[in-house]
Amino acid sequence: MSARSLIDSMRSLSPVSDVDAAAAFGAAGREELLEGVARLPFGRAARPRRAARRRRPIVVALAVVVAIATTAATWAVLRAPARETTSVQCLIRGSDAIIPSTSGDPAHDCALDYKREFGTAPPALVAYDNALGGVTVLPQSATPPKGWKPIRSQDIALIELQDSLDDYINGLNSGCLDDTAATALAQAKLSRLGFAGWKVAVRSANGTGLCTSANVVDPATKTVTLIPVAPAGQATTFAKLADKLRPLTKSCVSLPAAAAAVRAAAEGLAYQLDTVKDNSLRCAAIYETVGGTIFLTVRGPRRQ
Repeated sequence: MSARSLIDSMRSLSPVSDVDAAAAFGAAGREELLEGVARLPFGRAARPRRAARRRRPIVVALAVVVAIATTAATWAVLRAPARETTSVQCLIRGSDAIIPSTSGDPAHDCALDYKREFGTAPPALVAYDNALGGVTVLPQSATPPKGWKPIRSQDIALIELQDSLDDYINGLNSGCLDDTAATALAQAKLSRLGFAGWKVAVRSANGTGLCTSANVVDPATKTVTLIPVAPAGQATTFAKLADKLRPLTKSCVSLPAAAAAVRAAAEGLAYQLDTVKDNSLRCAAIYETVGGTIFLTVRGPRRQ
């Protein structure tokens, strides 16, 4: 089943409230479902390559329990205004990918992803609010489904916040943090990025040895909810790369200089690097997130 036909099928499902979800699954089951959706893999159809970044709180549909293993199902259960999401679905010439947003311009992000994947430029693209709380990019020549509306941009500040929280270099994934340390780190990220009036909450969890690293960013309530999960381990390739990249974040350099340093540190590894020009920053910021592959994002000024 294609991503679009699956989305159309999911559209007919009746969403239920958190209270109804708790009644159907039990309180613990609802929490497990939330965490499961938060960790669904994103990627290209028939070629998994992306992992979902944690998004907005979910409105559960009962049939999602069956459909939850497919990446496109994520589109149907995440409830958020399209501009406030931090991923984008690219449907171009038979290629179907759900990718993390980087620039805030979804058509631009899909164009770069397509060229990187296939080595050729895509056709002219248009981004749409797909009426399901997500953003889908189609060729300009394609007729969008009824109810889809063109959208120019996503919230770049929320995209950077998500990167900063998910970061393996200096974010929630930089170590196995307990609730107190993770809360303090999240509050510091909110303060540094200018998210005034936001709060941090922690979902309760049973068991020991968990790391408070998963998160759900909810602009509607101005809340970052932290979720304890099982640790990924510190001997992984991406953890070792984070150790190499961490010293680079202590210096103040331009976007080109930071990108060159990141490429040198990641030499020999499979990774995807995105650079985003932001002349409002004095120094370049480097983020490493992981899901199917290593995603490296560098934001910063072209010159110092």
